[in-house]
Amino acid sequence: MVLPPVLVRKLGKRVISIVIVNWNSGRLLQSCVQSLLKNALGCQLILVDNASTDSSMHFAAALGADHLIFRNDRNVGLAAGNNLGWHAGKGDPVLFLNPDTECLPGSIDFLNQTLTHDAGVWAAGGQLVGPSGKPQSGFNVRPFPSIGTVTAEMLFVDEVWPANPWSRLKRAENRGQAVDVEQPAAACLMVARSALELIGGFDESFRPAWFEDVDLCRRIRNQGGRIQYQPKARFLHHGGYSLRHLSGQEFLQIFHTNQIRYFRKHHGPFAASCVKRLILSGLFLRSALSRVVSLVPPMSRGASSRMFYNAARHLLRSSEAEA
Repeated sequence: MVLPPVLVRKLGKRVISIVIVNWNSGRLLQSCVQSLLKNALGCQLILVDNASTDSSMHFAAALGADHLIFRNDRNVGLAAGNNLGWHAGKGDPVLFLNPDTECLPGSIDFLNQTLTHDAGVWAAGGQLVGPSGKPQSGFNVRPFPSIGTVTAEMLFVDEVWPANPWSRLKRAENRGQAVDVEQPAAACLMVARSALELIGGFDESFRPAWFEDVDLCRRIRNQGGRIQYQPKARFLHHGGYSLRHLSGQEFLQIFHTNQIRYFRKHHGPFAASCVKRLILSGLFLRSALSRVVSLVPPMSRGASSRMFYNAARHLLRSSEAEA
């Protein structure tokens, strides 16, 4: 049984709010919540549903009054959903959790201890593991995006030179102790409430998803806060649930539009213009290569080529992607 937040305060314990933004995540959401009811005793759960059309929220009515449930009449995006959740909650810190994760025993405590141990640490991310229990290598920790990382990704440098100096990942995920990083996986990111209040939470212009977490971490670091990766806080991560509801072209358009927006915000219009040109070059290159061999199996060569070509054409026309 989860203790009501008021009772937890009387017992002198630190209340933690856990915000989960849901959009058509099916049974994954219920599995996530059940893991928290088992392994996050005393925490306040806050579910924000972005106008889901599936049955993912049907179980939520049985959660009781100790937890908060919000049902938006439209998909306001992940950033806006997270902001609604942490503003409504009373906990400090706040754990932002994706619905395609499951909390493993002790993980919440490890993240909480990481923040309380050092006041200079404003946020902490856990380790994502697959169904086999092995870490999802290359996903837990990432450097902030740069023109070099975009070049390496879009022009296939990563494939022919994995150890290139621009996008080489820090090997923090191979360590057994918490370590400072730039950007941990935001599928399980705990942030001090004071940090959220200082930077104003998530930037809702990154919608419906992607790069709102990168931007949040960047602004924390810009304010002098540190972010740590805590490998002892382990979360089972199924991954990819949002992509099941988007076409490949839709994903490319949203992802790269927000990518350009991120560079314009943090590096200025010239950098954003360079990144846009790199993205367009990469998409048109992939469209051409797909005529020879599909880069997105099992999609056919023609369908793969059209997907990349149409995404590039959309970015050329889109005012939101203007640099």
